[in-house]
Amino acid sequence: MNWKKVFGVLAVGILGLVIGILIGTFAINRGLPDWMERMSKDGDPKYRVQLQQEIDAENIQKNLKFFSSKPHIAGSPQEEDVLVKYIHKKWQSSLNGAKIYNYTVLLSYPNASDPNYVSIWSPNGTESELSEKVEKILSPDQNDPTVVNPFNAYSPAGVIVGDLVYVNYASVEDFHYLTRDLSMDLNGTIAIARYGSIFRGDKVKNAQTFGCAGIILYSDPADYVAGDLNRVFPDDWWLPGTGAQRGTVLNTDGDPLTPFYPSIDSAFLLEEKDINLPLIPVTPIGYSDAVKYLSKLSGPEVPSLWKGKLDITYRLGPGFSPPYEESKIRLYVKSYNIKKTIRNVIGFIEGEYEPDRYVVLGNHRDAWVFGAIDPSSGTAAMMELSRAMGQLLTKGWRPRRSILFCSWGAEEYGLIGSTEWVEELNKVLNSRTVAYLNVDLALSGNSTLRALATPILHKVLFEAAKKVENPNPKEVQAGRKTVYDTWLASLPSSHDATVPRVGDLGSASDYSSFLQIVGISAVDVRYTYDPKYSLSSYPMYHSVYETMDLVSRLMDQGFKYHQAVARLWGEIALRLADEVVLNLDCVQYAKTLQRIVSDVQKTYGTLLEQHNLSLDAVRKAASEFQEAANSLQKRAENVDRKNQLEVRKINDQLMLLERSFIDPLGVAGNLLYRHVIYAPNQHNIYAASSFPGLAAAMFDIENDPDQEKRWLQVKKEISILSYTISSAASTMQVTGSIGGVKM
Repeated sequence: MNWKKVFGVLAVGILGLVIGILIGTFAINRGLPDWMERMSKDGDPKYRVQLQQEIDAENIQKNLKFFSSKPHIAGSPQEEDVLVKYIHKKWQSSLNGAKIYNYTVLLSYPNASDPNYVSIWSPNGTESELSEKVEKILSPDQNDPTVVNPFNAYSPAGVIVGDLVYVNYASVEDFHYLTRDLSMDLNGTIAIARYGSIFRGDKVKNAQTFGCAGIILYSDPADYVAGDLNRVFPDDWWLPGTGAQRGTVLNTDGDPLTPFYPSIDSAFLLEEKDINLPLIPVTPIGYSDAVKYLSKLSGPEVPSLWKGKLDITYRLGPGFSPPYEESKIRLYVKSYNIKKTIRNVIGFIEGEYEPDRYVVLGNHRDAWVFGAIDPSSGTAAMMELSRAMGQLLTKGWRPRRSILFCSWGAEEYGLIGSTEWVEELNKVLNSRTVAYLNVDLALSGNSTLRALATPILHKVLFEAAKKVENPNPKEVQAGRKTVYDTWLASLPSSHDATVPRVGDLGSASDYSSFLQIVGISAVDVRYTYDPKYSLSSYPMYHSVYETMDLVSRLMDQGFKYHQAVARLWGEIALRLADEVVLNLDCVQYAKTLQRIVSDVQKTYGTLLEQHNLSLDAVRKAASEFQEAANSLQKRAENVDRKNQLEVRKINDQLMLLERSFIDPLGVAGNLLYRHVIYAPNQHNIYAASSFPGLAAAMFDIENDPDQEKRWLQVKKEISILSYTISSAASTMQVTGSIGGVKM
């Protein structure tokens, strides 16, 4: 018998049988396998409802009590050991896992045995009118030996004696008024500036630029007390006269010793003498101390807009009036810098179908003192949100995409923890991150929602806010049942009154590195105070009075506002994590670009024409972007959801659109900020500038002695804008182009 032939026949028969079965199977059942059918459907909306119900206000209150029970400044044992271990353990048990990232960075502290202060220095060498070296204890929960005295991080040590001059908010415009309009010589003077309007680090930078030898920062009641000056904390939530605002004066993001690179073990560290730290001493004081110095100033009265709320005649100086005309102000600062290890904790829920796509949620953990508002109100909300999502996991839910929870270290010093992490994981985050959702603090008041976001996230933000119950019973009685309703009524957009106002992103929190380094779309939300108050921030900002007592007694007694923010945060996250087609609105981005171009034309059009320049190229690019966005949006709405390759392609175009606005050479040459459409204002990093490179080139241009150079820069910035917007438009097209040839 020929066994080879026998086996050959059998093999052919078996193969034919298998092929027949396969043909029969697919001829009869042409549907997708069950797992592919599930993959083509949005996540079950019942889980979003369950998440809303699961988030508990009482749990948030318990969380806040724990996190704000002791001071936890970055680098302290309470911050980097106790709280880190607590969060890591919680996320290890309730989520799919957690990891700790360590970074050794440069931090700054006041000398506990030799505190900073201000005084009046008489010709005979005696001191008087010393400022308080510690804040007065006004409630029992503030009495803790680990409280760090008021100081400004990264101020150099020094003892400076000089004439005092009042510089209002210490903005560039304020200094221009003093030096140009009044011809005042500020060299060697000590400036005193009120907090507010701009970032404190920019105040120090400006004082240094205009020749001041030092600067004192104080919180004027005009900016922090909208009520009665005789009824402040602990009777009301307004800042008492002894309250002093701590804060960094570093004008860069991330560890200053490792710019643009992560401060990991292998990092190359710069020497302190080679980094851009402030050069003049600075310290904060309360307004009860500030009045002692401001009331003695000589010189002309200040302009009306420079007047604060102290019961004095505000004068400019420099120097004191009789009988103090021979006396000087003395600024005594003994702060120091030191390397410390800070930690980020990252918890994660792994996605079922797209585990390599990340929806990232973040809040920083460190506080200057107790931090019951900043940041622990946000930390308390995040811990409850992560617990609630962990509960959903036990009920069968699993997101389509991965969700990451991030607890950042050393944010207060200059967004250090988040920046180092983004620098370390840049390559991964660049290709995989859908969006970054930030809650720095859950509330700074209890009136309405306040949101900042890039335009592509406006739609999902609005839709989520419409699903969250209004925490204010009076608003519900007035017919405004959701967070969205009160937000729209309180803060309508100045561009479209049918939607709420959404602000632009500067560099005031941990979203900065995601947006500015990588180009990841971002949003930041919180509840805030009544917009009718002309406050620079919530009254107790960065003071010792930011305690559990303040929050639970005067701001959110039932923790319903915290709960609303946690619910909103979770609703946005689940929509981005669970929907097949990403709910990212490129058409809104296109409309926003058109509006910005129109606004710039109104502001600068005539001046540009006088120098034979126009925005025609930018306008044309914005029109290309609009056309491409409309086309992509239409394809997204009509895509066959069972065609996962097509879904993935459209989602990637939407997700990566923000990346297209990144200029690797930086905005106006600043490598820290690379987003061509939105970046921090060059004179106030808290605020955002639209078309920031062009805005920087046009600022005060008429007073630049080198007109030719400045107008060449304007021309260059117009070119960069038109190129970048046109390139971004090409990323949304079905096919791109190479060398001008359509592909």
